[in-house]
Formats: sequence, structure tokens, C-alpha cells
Amino acid sequence: MKLKFNIILNKPLKFSIILCFIFAALFPAENLHPNSSGYERGSLSKSSSFGSITITSWADDRNSAFSFSFDDGFISHYENVRLILNQFGFNGTFYLLPPFLTDSLPGIWRYGTWSMFEEMSYEEHELGSHTLNHDSLTLLPVGDTLTPGTIHYEMYHSRKAINERVPNQKCITFAYPYAVNNGLVDSIASIYYESARIVGDYPNPSEINGNDWYNLSAYQVEFSMPRNSPDDDLDELFVFIDWINSSIANGEWGIHLAHEVVPFSELNDLLGEGAYEPISNEWLTSLCSWLDTKSGNKEIWVETIANITRYVKERESFYFNIISQNNEIIEIEIGDNLIDEIFDYPLSAYITVPNNWDYVLLEQGSRTDVLESFMIDTSTVILGKVIPDGGMLTISKFDPDYIVNEEEHNPDDFTLFQNYPNPFNPTTTIRFTIPKNERCETQDVSITVFDLLGSEVKTLVNEEKPGGEYTVTFDASGLPSGMYIYTLLTGSKRISKKMLLLK
Repeated sequence: MKLKFNIILNKPLKFSIILCFIFAALFPAENLHPNSSGYERGSLSKSSSFGSITITSWADDRNSAFSFSFDDGFISHYENVRLILNQFGFNGTFYLLPPFLTDSLPGIWRYGTWSMFEEMSYEEHELGSHTLNHDSLTLLPVGDTLTPGTIHYEMYHSRKAINERVPNQKCITFAYPYAVNNGLVDSIASIYYESARIVGDYPNPSEINGNDWYNLSAYQVEFSMPRNSPDDDLDELFVFIDWINSSIANGEWGIHLAHEVVPFSELNDLLGEGAYEPISNEWLTSLCSWLDTKSGNKEIWVETIANITRYVKERESFYFNIISQNNEIIEIEIGDNLIDEIFDYPLSAYITVPNNWDYVLLEQGSRTDVLESFMIDTSTVILGKVIPDGGMLTISKFDPDYIVNEEEHNPDDFTLFQNYPNPFNPTTTIRFTIPKNERCETQDVSITVFDLLGSEVKTLVNEEKPGGEYTVTFDASGLPSGMYIYTLLTGSKRISKKMLLLK
């Protein structure tokens, strides 16, 4: 029997919030889970030296992971799915059939264009391989990369076409057509891809090894008829949310599998054309809204299949060597013995530091971050991002007072004061003075904020101003923690100061 709910179609968010409260009460998630080394969090207190690193099971030490995947490369992936996922800041995985994508519309049936999916790749959605022709691979001969109609040819040339058309990312994951595979097909997939997806009603464990990488399970929602209103699809949404809540409680990785996504008003027309288990925009939006709440509570990490594959394989292969350590600085070599061209995803790491390090400067390659330490049991730690084989990791005691280097105020000259408060989160005030000039009433003044790599973050002031004292507020909402530089520029005068954002 179908569950019935009164829901306003254009208010999926309201519905999802209700769902969130219901399921949070019924299915509370566990707060602690084993990390990749098999420890509980508290085991950090067992570290014998500062600089000891423990990688979390999932990014940012979230309880679980989740991936969206959509098959075949339909126009609706660009027109509907992309917009919904982008609204919530989620990245999805899209498995393509390269010969069915065209350079312009009208294209082939309901398939999209290369430019659509190229744009999505720059928005950090993943483009994976679904073969060339969607043939059942278990029925094809093994063949080779030169012989059409063979397993090798389908897998190799699909990946090759995607990499050539979308050079900004590597195609490293695969979805079996019809979710049909066997040991032979898996072994060939392992030559060209880092993981491959099947269909299953179970989440994936946090530790994956060997051939299990080529049998990643994905939940395909199947809807019962009739589907006359969005209410008719709510029981399937409840069941799927129940499934995700179970994966959260068990620290697992859930994967969603879907095909076309359209407004509910277009759903029955699509079903009439033989579309396979399409879902509605309203249904997907409600699911995303619920996941957004779970993500905000750090219960779940929503990311592409490729990036979660990277994270888990790097985590399982991770090693570190403490090169040097003292009370001021620690140098650590980190690596994973994997292919750096593919495996370059930041890992979330608890790193032990001396008890008197309230703030810590973490540096690796061109990456710099300032982190606040905290206690886990009897250990003082930071939670930071590290990239295996990304260069020497250096952590050092950081004193925010060193950036408070206020200059003596000269009323006859330009002055830029230290921002207050500092450190700050997320707003701070910057004060500056402009000397009075008898020859001109106003002077050109700009104040610009940069990151430590010199990239412009925001222009706060850019106008003519008369002599006097001024303040401007900098809002760093949406920016990551770290050091920033703000610069006053006028004529040949340039003054810069540093400020620290700590979230």
C-alpha cells in the first residue's frame, strides 16, 4: 500500500526537513567508528611521539560516505541533475557512452552533448565510463584494444574518448552495462580503471580490497505504480533514507544509481517512452535536502565515486616517517606508493602536537593552513589535510601575535591598522587613514585581500576618498581557514598586513 502525504510540490525543502527530524530520531548515527588503522579516536593518546598521524576513515572524520551516480549521459543530467546537485554543493558521478554524445543539439534521442558534460567536469562532477555501446560484456569476446566488439576495445576506447574530450580530469571509474559482470570482466576492468560499479542492495564497507573494488554496490531505487503525484514516490524515498541511515550508523559508503531525472509533470510522458526508472526533480531535491542536513552535522561525506576511491586507496596505502621534531617544528615525510598522477586527493589526518601549541601552521608544497589544536583524551592534536607524496609536511607552532605588527600612526601619511579581531571568524574590521592633501580633496585608494599564493580574494575598497579615518568590514564566510593578506594601495604607496581566519 502506498504511503500518502500532503506535500506542496514547490517546497521539497520543507518536506525534507520533516524527514530529517523523523529519521534522526528513529536512526541515530554512531559518533565513533574505527579509522583506517583500526583504532578508535582515543587511541591517539597512545602515540609515543609528536607528529604521529592517524588518517580518518572518511574525509573530515565524517561517519560515512555517499555518492550519486547517473548512467548514460542524458540531457536531463545537465538540465536537471546538475542544477539540483550544484544547489547543495554536491558533486555527482556521470557514466557516459561516448558515441552517443554529439557536438550540438539536436543529438541522438535524449542523450546530451560533449559541451554539456565538459562544463559539468569543470564544476567538479565526475565523468566515468559506461563502455562505448552498452553491450553486455559477459557476452563479448575478450579481444584486444584494436578489435571492435570486444571487452578490451569497449573499455579502453570509452576511457580514451572521455580523457581526450575532457582533459581536466582522469577517467578512473567504470559502470558495467546492465550491471552484469563476472571474474573475467572484472580482471579486464582492473587494467583500465581503479574501481567499477554494480547493482546491490547493500552499502560498501570502509575498507575495500582486491577484486571488491570492481564490485562496488549501488542502490537502484525501483518505483511501484501508479505514479500519479509526488506523494506516490514517498514510500520509496523513506525506504532509501532508511538505507542511508543504516550506512551512516555502520560507517559505510552508500552509492545511489539513477538514470533520467525530470520535473514530475514530465514523468509520465517519459515512462510512456520506455524510460527506465526515471526519478523526479522533486524527489531528488528532497533527498539532497535531507543529505545536506546530515552533511552539515558531519554524519556523511557526499563525494564522487572517483574521489572516494582515491581517498580509500590512499588511506589504505598511507605511510609516514617523522624526519625531525622539536618544540617549535616537526617535519614529516608522507607517501602512499600509488600513481601520483591519479592519487592526489587530500586525506584528513589527526596529527599529534605538543600541548603548548594552541595554533599550528601546516605547510605542504604550496598549501598553507593555520589550525587550532584541541584535545582527544590526553593528546593534543590538529585535524588537517595532507596529500601523500605531495611534498614534505611541516607543522610548526604558530603565534597569532606575530602578525600584530601595528605601525606607529602618522597623521600626515597613509596608515593601515591591524584588523580586529584577529584571529577572526567570519568577520573582522580593518581601519585605515588617509592624510589630508591641500592640492586635491580626494585620493584614489584601494584595499584588497589576497591569499598566501597571491590570488585576489576580494576588493574591499576601490574609490576616491577625502582625507580622514575609515573602517571597512571583511566577511570571510565561504573561505577556508588560513592566513590572508590585506593591502592598501594608493599612488606609489603600498602597505600590507596579515590576518588569520580560524573557523
